Amino acid sequence: RRHQGRWYPGTRKVEGTVEHELGPANLGILLRHGMGAVSSSGTGPYSHVFTPGALVGSGLSCQVGRPGLDGTVWPFSYLGCQIAKMKISAKTGEIVMVELSLVGQFEDTGQSLVAPTYAAAWVPFTFAGAQLSVAGSVFACDSFSFEIDNALDWPRYKMSATNPDRPLVAKESGWRSFTGSIEADFTDLTAYNRYVNGTEAAISAVFTAGAHSLTIAGNARFDGETPTVDGPGLLGLNLPFRMLSTTSDAAACTMTLVNGDATP
Repeated sequence: RRHQGRWYPGTRKVEGTVEHELGPANLGILLRHGMGAVSSSGTGPYSHVFTPGALVGSGLSCQVGRPGLDGTVWPFSYLGCQIAKMKISAKTGEIVMVELSLVGQFEDTGQSLVAPTYAAAWVPFTFAGAQLSVAGSVFACDSFSFEIDNALDWPRYKMSATNPDRPLVAKESGWRSFTGSIEADFTDLTAYNRYVNGTEAAISAVFTAGAHSLTIAGNARFDGETPTVDGPGLLGLNLPFRMLSTTSDAAACTMTLVNGDATP
């Protein structure tokens, strides 16, 4: 024999990314699965405060409808999904975007196609309703990005009599991180010196759409870089940051969503 004639099935992996416009309606479920803990109050609009909490014991069911050549839409259902990473990005002149990195346990093509439902009068967050504050003062910037990395140990497999080819539920296995980046004009040494001197500062990004809003707030350390002059254009300043606190996880990073949903 000069070729391999046998093969055996191995492990399966379910992972992928979803990117879409960020709006306040129906956003709570994503923030809850991305952060872990939530406390709600109010009576329309409602206020939902998300803080770092346990991610074990919760999962998402996601479905993609893929159209065939004959127009039939085939449902691909992904079960036991968890949010490994979440990134929120805002740029001048653009709609605010969110990107989710998902991991799951199983793909099922035998379920029924679910008809989507959408919030009435849904509107996205845009740059026109965004404002960044650093150390208590408004900070004009060209772009702002924020990313959560939940440090999930995935995929995990075990020799088992039940579905040994499927990954187990992902577990937290490391320090969760909240990082981001700010791009702005270089105006003076105030922001740059926070990086050079290792000065921490309060940071707050507020996105508003009518009466609804999303606020990302916490305490940040700046890991910047020296501005480089490479031509006659305006000099820019790049400020990578990491949110952290010695007192509590919530003091490092808290996300507050105000919308019309009673429960996230």
